[in-house]
Amino acid sequence: MGVGCRKIYMRRRRLNSRSVPKVRTRRVTRLTVAALLGSSTLGLLAVPAAHAAPAPSQRAAAEYIVKKDDYLFAIAKKLGTPLADLLAANSMTVTSAINPGDHLVVPASATNPTASHPTATPAAPAVASATYTVQSGDYLFGIARALGTSLTSLLAANSMTATSAIDPGDQLVVPATATNPNATPAAAPAAATSTYTVKAGDYLFGIARLYNIKLGTLLQLNDLKSTSVVLPGATLKIPAGAVAITTAPGQAASAATPPPPSGATKAEIVVAYAKAQLGKPYRFNTAGPDTFDCSGLSAAAYAQVGLWLPHQSAMQSTRGVAVDWRREDIKAGDLVFMYSSSHPGVISHLGIAINSWQWIHAPRSGDVVRIGLIPSDDVVQAVRRYVTD
Repeated sequence: MGVGCRKIYMRRRRLNSRSVPKVRTRRVTRLTVAALLGSSTLGLLAVPAAHAAPAPSQRAAAEYIVKKDDYLFAIAKKLGTPLADLLAANSMTVTSAINPGDHLVVPASATNPTASHPTATPAAPAVASATYTVQSGDYLFGIARALGTSLTSLLAANSMTATSAIDPGDQLVVPATATNPNATPAAAPAAATSTYTVKAGDYLFGIARLYNIKLGTLLQLNDLKSTSVVLPGATLKIPAGAVAITTAPGQAASAATPPPPSGATKAEIVVAYAKAQLGKPYRFNTAGPDTFDCSGLSAAAYAQVGLWLPHQSAMQSTRGVAVDWRREDIKAGDLVFMYSSSHPGVISHLGIAINSWQWIHAPRSGDVVRIGLIPSDDVVQAVRRYVTD
């Protein structure tokens, strides 16, 4: 090649080298990756060809469910297998992302495969609960006694209350506390009942307290409700074994506590019933036997004299006869109404007047049925009279 041709050749080579930009590359070394993943992974970066695509038959059936804060190296260590085997079994690389709930195949090389799945330990077989078939004449208290358990336990096991209805053929779960879980359906009816004859001034809660039984038990046994009316001369069933509380040898206490005077008026019976509930907790939307709200207390009290009132204070304020409390005295048995403090103009509370200055009421959550002073005339919003004798 002559000198001239050589110069032309060198010039073209320089031009070609300028026209093609150089691409700068960064070599990723084993040391760089190790710095990112931890030095303990250095020996694992070269995945043997034998693990590149394992045959399905070589994979174990066990799985590992990824948990929060898991990462691949820790999972491999937990399973007792090399990280390379875990990656190969799941067609992953060291940079693959995992999320809680993901299922990973446990390699056959794992020495601790039992750490793979929460369901590895078989669940204990469910224990079947014994049941009791309700028979004609059964009642909850009698069934509980026949099974050798408390009424409370029986109610809790069946998500029931003391006033829940049962019918022949119903299946009841026998509580674990039962000492006689194999009681036959005939066991409960075998428990005979005694009777009580209602007297003037009696009311249901007083009768239940006289025999030291729950009001719910008395109601259930006699197919009654807490608002049911009982009249003098009526006969009520009393659970077998229940004995009237005595105040002196051979003398039974009265079922009415405190007892209305002989020949009591309806208003006196209403007040006597309300007084018998003193100290019972307030509970919204209840009308006894163990808890009351304000309108529930008045509804239950007036039920004792055969008068049904809706269980809502505003609706009760529209019944009966209006009383001008600014011009005449409030009388025993009158219902005294107040507006809500948070919603002026809406009646939300009431009490049963004992006399012209005292009332019985269930004030609020966390409080109990109590006697207090009737609010001043400018606070009272309505007074209604339901009985006159």
